[in-house]
Amino acid sequence: MSLACPHCHDEIDLRKLPHQGMFKSFRICPGCGGRFTVDPRTKRRQAAFIVVALVALVFTLLLYYRGTQWLPPALAIYAVFAALLYWANKQVYFVPVEDPDRDDS
Repeated sequence: MSLACPHCHDEIDLRKLPHQGMFKSFRICPGCGGRFTVDPRTKRRQAAFIVVALVALVFTLLLYYRGTQWLPPALAIYAVFAALLYWANKQVYFVPVEDPDRDDS
C-alpha cells in the first residue's frame, strides 16, 4: 500500500516531505498544494504507541536497576511494540484538511 494525496491522488513519500512546523499537524502535497493529515484512527494508534513506549521504559529501568529477572517482560513489551509498529504502519491513510485561507470558488 502506498500513501497518496487525498486531493490529487499522487503517491507521497513522507521521508522526503518536509514537515510544516512544530505546531502544525498537516503536510502539504508537493503536486497540488493541498493540505492533508492522517485519519483520526491513526492518531489513536499513536496514543497507544506512547503508552506501550512508557511501559517499555519502565521495564527497561527495572531491568537496569533490579536485575535480569525483568528481562522476559522487557523483551515481551519490545516484541509488542515492534508488532504494533508494523501493524499500525499498514493502517495509515491521509484525509484532506480544509484550508480556511483557500477559496476554491
